[in-house]
Amino acid sequence: MKEYFPLFISSKGKKALVIGGGNIAARRISTLLNFEFDITVVAPKITKKIRQFAEDGLITYIQREFLEEDLVDKFLVVAATDKREVNKYAGERAKELGAYVSVADVKEECNFYFPAVITKDEVVIGVTSGGKSHKMVKDISNTVRKVLNHED
Repeated sequence: MKEYFPLFISSKGKKALVIGGGNIAARRISTLLNFEFDITVVAPKITKKIRQFAEDGLITYIQREFLEEDLVDKFLVVAATDKREVNKYAGERAKELGAYVSVADVKEECNFYFPAVITKDEVVIGVTSGGKSHKMVKDISNTVRKVLNHED
């Protein structure tokens, strides 16, 4: 039996909080933006890519350290700082508040995983191994992309 069930939900307008402003946060934000989340990023510093998202009005950026109050009313929380204690605390508190939580540095603290997402027109496919085999996920994702694009 599998622990994680693939569930496609309406994400339009749902509040997502990304704690951290590095490359992992940028990748998670890029994924979330494809699904109409209302994204707030809290971090003292951010990458150029995240800054561009903010300048383009795609996200709300708050330049400061994370505060517990940032978690209120969030549907989904990504803890992706370079500080273990912040990620752990944010993940624990967010789960207590009922949010879906991804803790970037400890997969066991997540209650969901970001799959490899493949889209083609109206088709959305998610592929995950629960964090166990990134190579297998990459290989499967590449094969699915080729099939969707009718490549031999």
